Amino acid sequence: MKHILLALIVLTSIACGKGGGGDDTPGPRPSLSIENFNLFEGTGTTTAFNVIVRLSVTSSETVTVNYSTADVTAKATEDYTAPSNQTLTFAPNETRKTITISILADDLRESDEEFKVILSNPVNATISAGTAVVAIRNDDTRIGFTNTGYDAPTSYAGYTRVWTDDFNGPVLDPTSWAHQNGDGCPNICGWGNNELEWYTNRAENLFFQDGCMIIAALNDGYGGKAYTSSKILSQNLKSFKFGRIDFRARLPIGKGIWPAFWMLPNSPSFGWPKSGEIDIMENIGHLPKVTYGTLHYGPGPGSTQSNGSRTNSTNLSDEFHVYSIEWKEDQIKWFLDGQEFYTANKSDMNLGGTEYPFNSEFFFIINLAVGGNWPGSPDASTVFPQFYIIDYLRVYQ
Repeated sequence: MKHILLALIVLTSIACGKGGGGDDTPGPRPSLSIENFNLFEGTGTTTAFNVIVRLSVTSSETVTVNYSTADVTAKATEDYTAPSNQTLTFAPNETRKTITISILADDLRESDEEFKVILSNPVNATISAGTAVVAIRNDDTRIGFTNTGYDAPTSYAGYTRVWTDDFNGPVLDPTSWAHQNGDGCPNICGWGNNELEWYTNRAENLFFQDGCMIIAALNDGYGGKAYTSSKILSQNLKSFKFGRIDFRARLPIGKGIWPAFWMLPNSPSFGWPKSGEIDIMENIGHLPKVTYGTLHYGPGPGSTQSNGSRTNSTNLSDEFHVYSIEWKEDQIKWFLDGQEFYTANKSDMNLGGTEYPFNSEFFFIINLAVGGNWPGSPDASTVFPQFYIIDYLRVYQ
């Protein structure tokens, strides 16, 4: 009888999984995953971004995980408040928690920016998706700049001011300027320089703020081009022959960025380059301290050039500078902040048997190109948007 009872106890133990090959190893751990998140920055002091972390299944145990942030294009303390050594805790049976990041909001127009939230050191769980990309989307219209920098005199001995545009907005003066949109096709695709932008008259590419006109180069894909910008001309509206010209601007910066202020003949007798081109200011963004002044002329098909340059002590993007010429019969002089750096005389030019073209009326062009034969293409170091900020244009005769 005792043997029968013992056998029954053993059989019952096996059936209940308490021995005899039964398995008491715990089941698989629940897994943690964190979700990507994006939201507009807002214009208040701060905006709360709530990043969600999920547990794959409920657990009877308390689950903890550490989290931290890492900059991508957004910067801690400048764009967001970075948590330090924080722990997220899931109580038993909880499967969803939120990490709240404070975004430092402002009213300044800038590109969308990103940072990462990273999970680490889980307890009572594993990590299946441990990194979230958090995008701070721009919803602002202002850009940040100050009026620091050189300012030209408002008068010159022997000259009278004959025209001014202070670019006070709110729109472009239609009696002085018109947009030239597109990419130059089909006649001169890439504007003859293999440029990469599509010029538009959109408010995203040309707008007014604080008494200045701002041309924005964007990496936004439009018109079949990767980049957009703006180009304006005074052709058949405002043209001049000789005088002192002052142009106050704050330049953009970066590889492949090409701001310019230049002139073409209002009624050319010949095609380019015979008819002439006056480049009052050009800059290529990977040489941010250098301004160039150039004349294009000659029989063609390429141009003969007379040019000079000046290297500033600081980047031309840091503050405003004044780019000027004194234009007389048979002579043009270039100035940066009132300091002459180059003179071109007719007598020094190799015209190749063509007429000297610079004693006739020329009109103005203001544009911000992206890419091209001279500056090359933007690269990974080039930040968008880039802003070309124009304060005024004055003509004295």
